[in-house]
Amino acid sequence: DLLDRAVTRLLAQKEELGLLEPDAFAADAPAEIDLDTPRHRDVARRLAEESVVLLSNDGALPIASSSRVAVIGPNADRTAALQGCYSFQNHVLADHPDTPVGIEIPTVREALAAVHDVTFAYGCEVEGDDRSGFADARALAAASDVAVVVVGDQAGLFGRGTVGEGNDVESLDLPGVQRELVEALVATGTPVVMVLLTGRPYAIDWALDGPARPAAVLQAFFPGEEGGTAIARILSGSIAPSGRLPLSLPRSAGAQPYGYLRPILGGPSGVTSTDPTPVRPFGFGLTYTSFAYSEFSCGAVEGDAFSATLTVTNTGGTAATETVQLYGHDVAASITRPVAQLLGYARVDLAPGESRTVTFDVPITRFAFSDRRMRRIVEAGEVEVWAGSDAATEVTDRVSIELPGREVTSSDRRIVGVQVE
Repeated sequence: DLLDRAVTRLLAQKEELGLLEPDAFAADAPAEIDLDTPRHRDVARRLAEESVVLLSNDGALPIASSSRVAVIGPNADRTAALQGCYSFQNHVLADHPDTPVGIEIPTVREALAAVHDVTFAYGCEVEGDDRSGFADARALAAASDVAVVVVGDQAGLFGRGTVGEGNDVESLDLPGVQRELVEALVATGTPVVMVLLTGRPYAIDWALDGPARPAAVLQAFFPGEEGGTAIARILSGSIAPSGRLPLSLPRSAGAQPYGYLRPILGGPSGVTSTDPTPVRPFGFGLTYTSFAYSEFSCGAVEGDAFSATLTVTNTGGTAATETVQLYGHDVAASITRPVAQLLGYARVDLAPGESRTVTFDVPITRFAFSDRRMRRIVEAGEVEVWAGSDAATEVTDRVSIELPGREVTSSDRRIVGVQVE
């Protein structure tokens, strides 16, 4: 009976997905199926554009259209650098190096060359200690108006890369001599934009807050087939960056390994000699304008939910997207609770000077946790709610709400509703 139930579930899901339709293998089915349609590429580009995170910007971005751009780095002109370890290129073609990729994947260099006067040098490889390319890279940067250095990982499996399945590391420093390359380019005096194509967050406090840091830093992770185009559009100012960090960037490998859902003692305190504060917090992301929040308020619990409302305003001169983030904290509970937890979010498009009202409909189950008896419950008591641009935003508008206590069932709503007016 258990086996029959499991098989029935699988077959039912395949039926819903259309995988059991007889037409799929009909005699008149097309000999070739286009797996890279214009619609798919449009989705890939949009996903990449909305996921790239601007971590710092001292004014180097966006790059002026008349600028001479030196594109440098081991990941600047490699299609494999834009993809993760389970991509076709890095998973399968690693064993078949003579087989073409088969789809169009513009590199960062190629995408930037379509809109800027570009020169190129590798500088170094992803791994190894070969610095023989530093001299050419420095000369290229010194002769340019801005240098874009693209560093990071090579994804692969079981030792065939710097990140991916079977590729652990003992350090959170950039692989090889890539940090040295970046620092050598910064020393030329030319504004340097560092682009990270990585599969893990590295400890890059030196690049974000150090005395000899790049003028701007973008975290792109592995942005996919349209990632190069998306990065070029953001660097050139065709679009404003809108990505937000889905994790906390570590200050060092030696800090406590807490994510943003940390307990009180997971932050700076007298019980640790290291500073565990992330160099950039969960939810962080800059853009080419500024935003202001106002008129934050929360309603009392009605039924099993409460409302939270605020106004967000674009106070700069560039149209952009703000990701409004709603956070909460259980003030006192029978189980240790995080100092901040994400309750909901809303991506809000705003023209310069425009304001919009955002309303969250928050089910109290967002504050649920498993008690000592492993029951999923909402505990009666006070919670604090606030809105911010990331998990570490200093917020003065905190509203206290009294929650009723009860056990959570599988039929309870957990998703936060969002309305933007």
